[in-house]
Amino acid sequence: MKRIGIQTGFSLIELLVVIGLIAVTAAFGVPTWQRYAANSDLKTAAREVKADLFNVKQRAVEENTDFYRMTFNVAQNNYVLSRADTAATVWTKSLAALGKGITINAVNFSGGSVISFQRRGTMTQWGSVTLRNSIGSTAMITVNITGRSHVDFTMQ
Repeated sequence: MKRIGIQTGFSLIELLVVIGLIAVTAAFGVPTWQRYAANSDLKTAAREVKADLFNVKQRAVEENTDFYRMTFNVAQNNYVLSRADTAATVWTKSLAALGKGITINAVNFSGGSVISFQRRGTMTQWGSVTLRNSIGSTAMITVNITGRSHVDFTMQ
């Protein structure tokens, strides 16, 4: 039996209204998501650098040596772990690999851009390294003379 006067489906106007609402929501949501992703990448990179500092400290203690050092290079946007006794590079890490748009903004250690780890786990140089992302947020990784580090974030 057919029913007269009952519509099925959507009208063109209803469809256009829904598409318009989705477009407006996306227009507000996409920039927020991009900011969240950039800040998340910065946090990940800062925690990676902090973890590398801790791992190098542990390596110096385990091997009972004063020869491990990390050198931060602002121009090349990387940091290098090397041994002072053999001048051998153990590894090099690029900040670009840790997240899009992340750079080493400043290196402020008492020994310049080099940190040396002693066999007791302490440092001969202390200070901080600052990372920055593409939207201007920063992460300052501070290392004290005892070899402990912490990260302070300033998010945009």
